[in-house]
Amino acid sequence: MQKLKNSTKLFLTGESGAVTVDWVVLTAGMVGLGLATMAVVSGGVEDLSGDMQSQLETQEISTSFASAAVAWESGQWDMSNPGIYDSYVAWMANFEDQQLLDHMNNTAQYADYPAGSGHPYDTYHDEFYIAQDEAISRGLIDPPT
Repeated sequence: MQKLKNSTKLFLTGESGAVTVDWVVLTAGMVGLGLATMAVVSGGVEDLSGDMQSQLETQEISTSFASAAVAWESGQWDMSNPGIYDSYVAWMANFEDQQLLDHMNNTAQYADYPAGSGHPYDTYHDEFYIAQDEAISRGLIDPPT
């Protein structure tokens, strides 16, 4: 009986398994922290994945080029100053692509001015459309629809 008492006393006072207990507690804490993080983040991930799913379901993929039947001809706009058309077409034909696009963008603010708005609006109005026609003919922009 004395031997059993000594064995029990040694077992209860021994510290050789304490490290194992520490690792079990730390691992349980890490698992709990992971579960708590997952609970917080999962709602946002579900919302994002639902948004992505609806976007992918409604996205249309074009498998062909635009129809060649688009009716576009240069000079099909209300010219404010028809006398400048030919000289401006020749002038802009010498522009580099980026220079042409920059010029078109700079004069775009005058595109909606009606014919007869006076100088310089009439000239800038026509310059925009001449530049737009040139950019379309070079394939730099798409024709307006």
